[in-house]
Amino acid sequence: MLKLALANLKTYSRRFIAVTLAVMIGTAFLAATLMVNASATESLKDSIGSSYANADLVVTGDYMADMDADDSERPETYSLDAKTLKAIEDIDGVAAVHGVTNSGVSVNAGGRDYYASANTAATNTKLNTTTLTSGSLPTGGDQVAVDATYAGEYNISVGDVLEVGSTTAEGKEVSRQVKVSGITAASNDPITGAAMNLTVGQSLFEALSGPGDASYGSITLAAKDGVDLQGLKAPLATALEATGLKYFHINTPDEQIVADVAAFSGGSDQLTIVLLVFALIALVVTGLVVMNTFAVLIAQRTRELALMRTLGALRAQIRSSVLIEALLIGLLASAAGVLLATGIMAGLIAILGATVPEMSFAILAVPAQAIIVPILAGTLITLVAAWVPAGKAMSVSPLAALRPADDAAVGNKAGKVRIVFGLLLLLAGAAALAFGAIQGNILIAFGGGMLSFPGVLMLGSLFLPKTVSAIGKLTSGSSVPGKLASLNAVRNPGRTTATATALLIGVTLVSMMMVGAQTAKTSLGDALGSEYLVDVEVNDYSGTTYSADSLSKVGAMDGVEGLAELTFVGNSKSGQEIFATDPENLKSVLNSGKQVPAAGQVLVSSNNEGKTMEATGAGGKSGTLDMLVTESNALQPVIGWDTATSMLGVTKESVATDQNARTVLWLKVDDQLDAAAVRSLQTDMADELNVDEFAVGGGVMEKQMFNTVIDMLLMIVSGLLAVAVLIALIGVANTLSLSVLERTRENSLLRALGLTRRQLKAMLATEAVLIGGVAALLGVLLGSAYGLLGAQSVMGAFGAMSVSIPWLQLAGVIAVSVVAALAASIVPARRAAKLAPVQGLASE
Repeated sequence: MLKLALANLKTYSRRFIAVTLAVMIGTAFLAATLMVNASATESLKDSIGSSYANADLVVTGDYMADMDADDSERPETYSLDAKTLKAIEDIDGVAAVHGVTNSGVSVNAGGRDYYASANTAATNTKLNTTTLTSGSLPTGGDQVAVDATYAGEYNISVGDVLEVGSTTAEGKEVSRQVKVSGITAASNDPITGAAMNLTVGQSLFEALSGPGDASYGSITLAAKDGVDLQGLKAPLATALEATGLKYFHINTPDEQIVADVAAFSGGSDQLTIVLLVFALIALVVTGLVVMNTFAVLIAQRTRELALMRTLGALRAQIRSSVLIEALLIGLLASAAGVLLATGIMAGLIAILGATVPEMSFAILAVPAQAIIVPILAGTLITLVAAWVPAGKAMSVSPLAALRPADDAAVGNKAGKVRIVFGLLLLLAGAAALAFGAIQGNILIAFGGGMLSFPGVLMLGSLFLPKTVSAIGKLTSGSSVPGKLASLNAVRNPGRTTATATALLIGVTLVSMMMVGAQTAKTSLGDALGSEYLVDVEVNDYSGTTYSADSLSKVGAMDGVEGLAELTFVGNSKSGQEIFATDPENLKSVLNSGKQVPAAGQVLVSSNNEGKTMEATGAGGKSGTLDMLVTESNALQPVIGWDTATSMLGVTKESVATDQNARTVLWLKVDDQLDAAAVRSLQTDMADELNVDEFAVGGGVMEKQMFNTVIDMLLMIVSGLLAVAVLIALIGVANTLSLSVLERTRENSLLRALGLTRRQLKAMLATEAVLIGGVAALLGVLLGSAYGLLGAQSVMGAFGAMSVSIPWLQLAGVIAVSVVAALAASIVPARRAAKLAPVQGLASE
């Protein structure tokens, strides 16, 4: 049987090229998806997790658990300090530790003040994540290193003298003259990268942050060689509890990345779930395309296999021959697919890093499972794809198999069984998909999609041929090729359904990812807009007011889209300052249009509890305000001037004459501004308003860097969409080619009856365009529905979903599909037209 299999591979190599390409592209898609998972984790480790990327374990305090504890237990139950650091350092198996922390300071360079984040570098080379680009790290209390991004923008060089100052917790003003010893690589962390980073020595850090034990955001540690990291967690936990620490986590860097992303997404690991679902979708799509292609191929060989049986070959021998062919094709094609995926991913990430500087942290990771799983899956899928149709062919007698076989049609038993099962799968899957979307559970929704989509494909014979025929009649006119193409759709519904299914699978997947990704990004943008409610805030925490001329100039700066002047009008019962502004101006600066307070309402942060706020105006009048609670955790209460006047007795006129008036500015900036432009705008605002630069803050930098991370993930996924399109086109080309081979006698008979070569080509091209157009249109509709429901199930953790349909992209998918179907028909049509009628009628 091995010799027979090898002989068949050699003799019918042209047929197997189609299957080989389908398997190779399918497994490349799966391998690339798994690489995306690993690459996303590694890339996030180099951005969000840059402070602990090289560590073996990371210790963090669980402040959320501590928030639920009694007041008497805080803050000792979760705060990491010098005592905690020493306890970890003394554990057997720990080679080195480092406390990760930072402190806000002001930096005076060139006569101007800037805001910066001071931090210390680890002395251990493994734990040190600070990379020098020039100079050296500070060795004493009079030296600092500045990150390259801000050093370039503020013209800071090695050897320059800066003045660094801060206010300690005790209210003491501290100022130091320091020398720049080195320039460090810019941080990719969305939080720390939003400000100038100063690397300082431990003594200078303690002087700037104030006396007492240091408090750490996290503690990283390096284990000794050969130490089991999971086994090290138990003694670490014991040592930490002995210091009085009650709420904490001990994670590997990969586990900490998952925890950080989960914290950002509302406490659930949506990233891993989404990427896992994407990998499963890739596996299913690969299986459907390969099985469809192989089924057509084996069905076309049914007469050949039956003839071998009449010559004495046993069923087991025939099946073994087919499976050996499938095994060899699956193994070789899967290995080639993994190599193809590695090349594509490497190219995509290299282009991304070279063309988008903000995404230079994107890293290619090729884990073992990205090699082993696709090869095993591709080989197994090919074997299954060959087994099912080969088994079907072997189940009939040799003489019966030599006669044409009936397809599963609506009127026969096989067709009725298929329709019943299809309806059951569709109904059960649609119910699960809808339930998963409502509950915000991606796994349930994915299961529903996995049930419903095969149901749609099984029911394809009900609607695909008739739809193609109906559209063909409307568009064919009186042309003979058009009429024949329209008739072919219903004359052989099985063939039409098989051809359309190949494209329907790919287009549905592509449309689903386009709509889902666009909706997810829009929803994430709205979620970030709710968290970072204002792009820029100018607040120097003093009795500052600004002239109308200065406000006009700031509002006219390039990149500024809105400005609201907030004026102090009173205090809440709990002591919070309340500000008033014009509602229209407030609407122009908020990133969430749903957060504008109405009359009698006060806009407050998520830290406020209850439904109302007791407030007292500057003139002494009190009132009760209804709270409009936002998702932002750093926001002073804001009301409209109508509310300030009617409920607190404060008017614009009375504030204008108040010597103690204080103003805060909120600004909206253009979303298209890059990080450098935002920082330049920040400096220009500080100059015009005559305030220190660190008084100009806000969430624009953090929001922008989080958007950069999101864009990086979506761009890599978009790269995979190109592969998905390729899978669909390969499936169409395979099915059309095999269909033409199967129709050799039929096409030759048409030629013998008077159909010209040009008309034959036109007939096959028209048929391909009709099938491709219908499949693409239905795929877009189906994929959009899946995409929206999938996005809803994912975005349940973030809040309300914002529907966003990429209409132009979907129209492009339909156009590309039609053109691709036309292109796929060219070679088979030319081959069919070249064949002489007599020669074609004599072929088997």
